[in-house]
Amino acid sequence: MYGPILTYSLCSSVSTPSFATGGDMLDYLIQSGDISHHDGLLATWFHRANNKAEMNKALASDVMILEADVTLEGYGTPNVAPIPIMAHPPDIYSDNTLDQWLDAVLSSKKGIKLDFKNIESVGLSLDLLRRYNNSRGINRPVWLNADILRGPSVPVFLELVNQKFPDVTLSTCCSCYLFLLCPDCFSRFSLTLWQGPSIDPTVSDLLFVRDNTHPARVYYDIYEPTLSAFKEAASKKTQSSTNSK
Repeated sequence: MYGPILTYSLCSSVSTPSFATGGDMLDYLIQSGDISHHDGLLATWFHRANNKAEMNKALASDVMILEADVTLEGYGTPNVAPIPIMAHPPDIYSDNTLDQWLDAVLSSKKGIKLDFKNIESVGLSLDLLRRYNNSRGINRPVWLNADILRGPSVPVFLELVNQKFPDVTLSTCCSCYLFLLCPDCFSRFSLTLWQGPSIDPTVSDLLFVRDNTHPARVYYDIYEPTLSAFKEAASKKTQSSTNSK
């Protein structure tokens, strides 16, 4: 499946050489020289940069933003440990802890998106983020993703973020109804069109979204070859519009 993911910053941030963790991702990518202007279509993503091999592959690539999954070591077993690790369910063990992951990724200029797979991993992970930010500076936007719009973990997640590390951008899966409401709810938001493994969006669907939204408001986390075809079609439409003026 694919659908909108709402992102919004909890705190107002000013772009500075020491970039705020709650700052705008496109501002950061422009400052780092990855893109030339505010357009979410220009941002590129690497999924499940979890184990060390995939993380190193992502770090060596020209991808701009790393998405990785956080759980607890041995989660759901009697051997569960209070150690945030990088793994996507059903995996509950990894050769990469969040501590090691942050140490490696912060030596690059990649943007960060962390996807929490359970509420128990959130507090410990936020403590690590705060520690790294205080000791060496994260100096880039941090997106925190969790499906929090329904269920009993909603207040716990928000309370932990507000208490431990509030200067971030929250990335939350939302329904079409909330998507329509969000301009009235948040002054600083963006949408990410995320594609699951089972359904391919059509280029015409993506062009419809592009034609009816501001380029700086929408990111496109879409797989190849659809992404390249979409970018080519969007570029042709932009050139045609420019030439007709």
